[in-house]
Amino acid sequence: MNKKVTQDSGNGKVDAVATWEPWVTQINQRMGKEAITRPLQSGQYAYWNSVSTTGWTKNHSNLLKKLMKSLVQAEDYIARHQDQAKVIVGKRMKFNPAYMEMIWSRYQFALSLEQSLITAMEDEARWMMKNKLIRGKKMPNFVDHIYEGSLKTAKPEAVSIIR
Repeated sequence: MNKKVTQDSGNGKVDAVATWEPWVTQINQRMGKEAITRPLQSGQYAYWNSVSTTGWTKNHSNLLKKLMKSLVQAEDYIARHQDQAKVIVGKRMKFNPAYMEMIWSRYQFALSLEQSLITAMEDEARWMMKNKLIRGKKMPNFVDHIYEGSLKTAKPEAVSIIR
């Protein structure tokens, strides 16, 4: 969410904030009618990615397999036991049940590596090149920088990138 705060800048105050829950609700509660909320992504997905170096990935393949297996189990638990998952997350994050009900539907809990992520990265790169925010003029091949091995092992159907 993009927050536009109609206050003077300076002295630690801001004009706008790009953030997500739970911070959106906290800002709205604190600022009241002075806060104006607008969607930042315009209905586009926001991705949460796991990132590492190539060297780390190569040296920790067993750990990555265990991590992916754990994430697949967590995804399955959330799908099968949504009410219990809300309670667990609510307790861990110190959110009350009413707040959990309000925000839960805003999230899609799915472990995947989809072509849409590559497309989004390419769109961002094109925009950066067009606006001269990066030096390169050639589109990087993002697929060359993605390791899908441990996810393919844990949940083959989750990987749909095109090589």
